[in-house]
Amino acid sequence: MILSSLVAMNSERLIGVNNDLPWKLRDDLEHFKNYSMHKPIIMGRNTFESIGRPLPNRTNIIVSSKLENMENCYICKTLDEAIMLGEKFTNDEIILIGGSKIFAEGMPIVNKLVISWVSANQLKGDVYFPEFNINEWLEVSSENYDQSDHNEYSFTIKEYVRK
Repeated sequence: MILSSLVAMNSERLIGVNNDLPWKLRDDLEHFKNYSMHKPIIMGRNTFESIGRPLPNRTNIIVSSKLENMENCYICKTLDEAIMLGEKFTNDEIILIGGSKIFAEGMPIVNKLVISWVSANQLKGDVYFPEFNINEWLEVSSENYDQSDHNEYSFTIKEYVRK
């Protein structure tokens, strides 16, 4: 079973500001959609609230001690419970999509990282991906995207597997 983290960040590991993404990257959102389609996705409550709705054609699992019921979503109290639930919907891949607490708790057990490295290092924000040692990961693919009318910044999507 693959347990992955799917995230866009800059070199300072910035992933969010004011409960939103710090950039506008249409091609990255398209990649996120295509990569996560028909897979279980696990997120924290704040991430769910920033998205504002369950994402279609995915099993939406929210880790929260506060939420009770949410239409078209599953609510779990812990990340471990969420992963066990996700395993009932796939034998392929479960994806962590945020936020920082979910990424931090999952980091010791994820075996794949899908990172959009955004060339936007001057930005400030309030949510960061946890520190990790890139030397523990093997890069298996890389795809570059240029800044354009629909991408505020250039970025590179890289996939890594744990060594």
